[in-house]
Amino acid sequence: MRLRYAAVALLSAAAVMMLPAGNAAASVGPAFNSPEQAGYAVTGARFTDVETWVRLPSPGKFAGHVGRLSMSVELQATAWIADLSVTACTDPSCRAGGRPASPRYRLEFAVYSRETGALVCSTSASGSLRCPGVPASWNQARIAAGRVAAMSISYPVPHDQLLVSVNNELYFYYPVGTHTVFSQASIGVEFGTSPFARASFRAPRTAMAVASFDRPTPPPYVAEFATRSGSSGGIAAWWADHRVRMTGGSSGKTVQAAPGALFDDGYGFTVYLRP
Repeated sequence: MRLRYAAVALLSAAAVMMLPAGNAAASVGPAFNSPEQAGYAVTGARFTDVETWVRLPSPGKFAGHVGRLSMSVELQATAWIADLSVTACTDPSCRAGGRPASPRYRLEFAVYSRETGALVCSTSASGSLRCPGVPASWNQARIAAGRVAAMSISYPVPHDQLLVSVNNELYFYYPVGTHTVFSQASIGVEFGTSPFARASFRAPRTAMAVASFDRPTPPPYVAEFATRSGSSGGIAAWWADHRVRMTGGSSGKTVQAAPGALFDDGYGFTVYLRP
């Protein structure tokens, strides 16, 4: 999980749209495609926060169609991608079409190079590829299906590290440069093993809802995105917000998963597997 190629495939187009953020009850913009992710991305500001709230579905329900599920939030800088996810395989093989299994979700944070796709570090890697400062509790933690995951990546003052957090209980800091600019943020479901790996997929006969993302039940209301300028809000608060669709098939263009329309004042959406 791995907002993984979300930030590479879908961002190549989005990165050129560096327009001022503002209230846009307007359009969701053009659709972007990714080989393994479906959700929403926003551009047009220097982002400091991305966060969401999602009730985790039973992975085994989707074993016939996808091999894994990851709920993800991501911040993307010029050279690299920071991705936080909760992830689980839908069957023991982590491939579509297997025997359903519903293990608990594990936590994952990973950083990838945008240019090469190489893994810079992750919380589950060993040796030099393990991200620094990861507490033992992070890799030991599990979240059961049906429970809520509140996920957040923040870039707080003095802007020298990322605060990576799940459910406000499991967290750590990842060091970054003080002049880092995060020009895009995204939220969605990831189905592949990395941003650059095509997802294992078998189309359902009818559309299947996978998971719904939204802000937490009030109080308080929480912004999904915030910027260095102090502006904040949900997906629809940004002029440049875009649907991200997972594509594949022999042409590489068949839509396999996509988000539905925004709801809850532009904060919420549901991701569906497509027939």
